[in-house]
Amino acid sequence: MGFPTIYAYIEAVLQYSHHVATERIRVAHELLELPGLADQFRAGELPWTSVRELTRVVTTKTESAWLDAVVGKRSLDVQQMVRGKSKGDLPSAPVDPKKLTHRVVFENVSDEVYQLHKQARIRAGTVTDDELLRSYAATSLEPVAADDPGRPRYQRATTTCRACRQSHWVGAGMEVAMTPQDAERVSCDVDHVGDLEIDGVERLESEIPLGKRRKVFVRENFQCAVPGCRSCRHLEVHHIVRRADGGDHRLSNLLLLCDGHHTLLHDGILAIRGHAPDRLVFELPLGADEN
Repeated sequence: MGFPTIYAYIEAVLQYSHHVATERIRVAHELLELPGLADQFRAGELPWTSVRELTRVVTTKTESAWLDAVVGKRSLDVQQMVRGKSKGDLPSAPVDPKKLTHRVVFENVSDEVYQLHKQARIRAGTVTDDELLRSYAATSLEPVAADDPGRPRYQRATTTCRACRQSHWVGAGMEVAMTPQDAERVSCDVDHVGDLEIDGVERLESEIPLGKRRKVFVRENFQCAVPGCRSCRHLEVHHIVRRADGGDHRLSNLLLLCDGHHTLLHDGILAIRGHAPDRLVFELPLGADEN
């Protein structure tokens, strides 16, 4: 019919967007390996939205369990069941907070702003939507003045469950579960707003005294301390020896890191030991040290 790909045909003839066309083809390929799911979809027992979400996690080994689990469930219920699951997980598998995602749609965006977004997307290369949106949000929250460390980027209220010790990100009308690594990273450089179960007004306190925090920023020239990193934005103060391991707020135990390297460190991909600022060892994944 003159179309170079099936995607071009779907977009031109059926008037679907590229995203919708891609999803239709993805689901079609998945259903070839999932006959039970395909039969229920063909019979009208499962709507498209449920099938679309189920094909993200169901495999031939888990198909029967998922079909039993979604009996009588609405599409919204199925979407919630799938969130935070990986391919091959059973319905009873625990939710991985790092796999919880949301679909974000921007409307009424002018041509000028849309063009800027496209330029940013092209320049960013292969970064994910999550990474790009994080960059947008972090930039808007960052202090404007290059020589002002501002207050810590995070505020912590005692919303951590006292029974299971689960911590949450709280803001913008949402409460999102944090991984233990995220909770540990945030606790390095945070403002404590107090106990939400106490009526009295409590003074906002910084984990690190603000005067000492400013000294760390000035000492590191407002730049990430990891060799080769030139990032001067999204900076956070890190305790070389963790507070949980007896580390304190001495300047020799405090280091300035960009949020990217700070995340890698608490995820166990990067290690830093020694004394700041000039007796530090950076241990990389392959075992190569940089001094």
